[in-house]
Amino acid sequence: MSLLTDLRESVPSRAFGPGDSEFDAGRTVFAGVGEPDAVVRPHTVGEVAEAVARAAAAGQAIAVRSGGHGLLPVEDGLVIDLAEFTSIDVGDDGLVTVGGGAHWGDIATALAPRGLGISSGDTRDVGVGGLTLGGGIGWLVRAHGLAVDALREVELVTAAGEVLTVNAESHPDLFWAVRGGGGNFGVVTRFTFQAAPADGLVGGHVMFDTTDVAAVIRAWRDVMRAGPDALNSSLMLMPPFAPEIPSGPQLAVATRGTEDELRRLLAPLLSLPSVTSVSLSPVTLGDLLEDAPPGKPPFQFVGGNGFVPELTDEAIGVIAAQFAREVPTMVLLRALGGAFSRISPDATAIAYREAEALLIVNAIVAPDAAPEQVAALKAGSDAALAFTHGAYGGFSPERGDDVTRSMYPPATFERLRRVKAQVDPGNVFRQNHNIPPAD
Repeated sequence: MSLLTDLRESVPSRAFGPGDSEFDAGRTVFAGVGEPDAVVRPHTVGEVAEAVARAAAAGQAIAVRSGGHGLLPVEDGLVIDLAEFTSIDVGDDGLVTVGGGAHWGDIATALAPRGLGISSGDTRDVGVGGLTLGGGIGWLVRAHGLAVDALREVELVTAAGEVLTVNAESHPDLFWAVRGGGGNFGVVTRFTFQAAPADGLVGGHVMFDTTDVAAVIRAWRDVMRAGPDALNSSLMLMPPFAPEIPSGPQLAVATRGTEDELRRLLAPLLSLPSVTSVSLSPVTLGDLLEDAPPGKPPFQFVGGNGFVPELTDEAIGVIAAQFAREVPTMVLLRALGGAFSRISPDATAIAYREAEALLIVNAIVAPDAAPEQVAALKAGSDAALAFTHGAYGGFSPERGDDVTRSMYPPATFERLRRVKAQVDPGNVFRQNHNIPPAD
């Protein structure tokens, strides 16, 4: 009996194959279209558990679609599409319970009337599941830490089909692992977060020309070092990419306070001669979230990312040189520190808490670029990434053991492997940045 036939009997009206619209929706993600053996779109936790148990018994790999923004296309096994798990419930105590398929834009909208927020992704359509389980670097990271730092509990379906309530008191090792260990440990059908104050925000953008990129980065670093935890920002070096997108450094910033207060904080940046435009005003957290471009980009990114312990002048010089390469290269610096760095490195699976910034370097080339060109560009990006430690899985699209190991210090990785052996010894949840179970 095929997996699809078995699932159609065990979870009737919830299992789909080729020719079904639900199959096409479930196998399509931001990065492309996969070819799984079946897609299940469950309505209840019981249906999730039944589907997981059936796939595991058949030895089939399971991937979880909790929004579709970051998941890589899968070529076999089962996709569990959590498209119907989108509930959002906000309690009087600021505890927010959301379904595993909810989107961050909807959460921001639900929390706005109460002046609350959760550190989340940069776009409205990013799913809560994938971003949270990978750590959750977002707009409030300096003010309130990662999404996993606000996480208080999850409901998780294991590879054996068990439904567990996982928190600091119940299954604490598993709770540690899901906070940064990705989708390796089961299907999370419900998240409970502690929301934080996010009212009274002011923010926007400052644009610069390309006359002195290194000076912009240095001034940004100094502003963030001197600024309060409430000051959150990222600096993108945008190459000549399209006529409607200007080239040069672009600062995205937000804080709690007034526009005058923000301008005072940003004064060393605003006084640079390379400033071309300043747009600052009162905003909501929802206003800061952008709409992601639809479909797979018509190019590929070649590079990587890592956590920068200290943004030295030497590092800044090399980073600025990346932007000046002949091949268009996109560079992003996300400010960390603040609440992010006050969490102990062993409190969650996201261990590089000492970092001052997250650095992402990506050359932009054609999808069919020759392997030797890709290798040369990767080597060039490595010059800047040499100033980093580790990697952030949310911006690491490749799979492979080397990629996964780069995301964690050795001791953290081995601890994750031990937890994996307890809840998924058969490595059913392997369509991801896979953590193999310990022997």
